[in-house]
Formats: sequence, C-alpha cells, structure tokens
Amino acid sequence: MTLTPTQVVQTLLSNLTDVKNVKSVTTPDVTYVSLSENNPALKAILPWAGGHKGPEEMARVFEGVAKAWETKAFEVRDVIEQGDRVAFFGSFTYRARNTGKEVTSLFSIYAKVTGGKVSYVQFMEDTFATSGSVTRN
Repeated sequence: MTLTPTQVVQTLLSNLTDVKNVKSVTTPDVTYVSLSENNPALKAILPWAGGHKGPEEMARVFEGVAKAWETKAFEVRDVIEQGDRVAFFGSFTYRARNTGKEVTSLFSIYAKVTGGKVSYVQFMEDTFATSGSVTRN
C-alpha cells in the first residue's frame, strides 16, 4: 500500500525521537529546518534551531526537544497537500521541564516528499509565546 504524502509526514510526526521510525519515512539526506536556517544567536538558546541533515541528526534534535519540553498537546488543525508538498497548521502546548511553565503556540510544518519519503521539513512556531520559558544550562 502506497502512502499519500500527508500520511508519510504523519508517520514521521508520530515518533520523531525513534531513529528507526524517522529512517523509515525519510530520505538519507533529509533536511530539517527549525525556526531559522542559520542563526547562531538563536541556536545558542535553542540548540534544535537551524538546519540539520540526515535522519539520525533529526531524531537527536527531537530527543533534545523532549528533554527540554514535555508535550501536553499537539493539535493539527488543517492540512494542505499539493502534489509532493504538504503543510500542517495547528497549535501545541508544551511544559518547560526546567521551569514548569506551560506555553501554547501556533505552528506550521512544511514538508516535501520525494519518492515516497520525506526529504525536507521546515518547522515554524510563534517563538514569542515560548521566549523566556527555557534557559540553557
């Protein structure tokens, strides 16, 4: 059974910290971009920000996110699929593990699927909602 691009991305999102899952639905050179392609000041505060290559690095990024944040809710409100491109829009609520502060933020995810596998993912969120919630140790 062939998955639609939306289903492929949903499978990826179902377990981003499991490298086996990530590898099963991504290309070997998958690119993940969070918030900014290259912003050293942002990366100093949020180590998962910026560009990342490969399924192993992508899973490590989300392991780091999970260490800093507990996901309380993740709601996809709308999905747009056009050919091999998929966009997800929604909101999430995270609790900062170091402060206990909860934040709710809007997000968008843009993904490209190549040959049935995710080759590019860009994640954007309302960073104003989360600013000051996590400090680097």
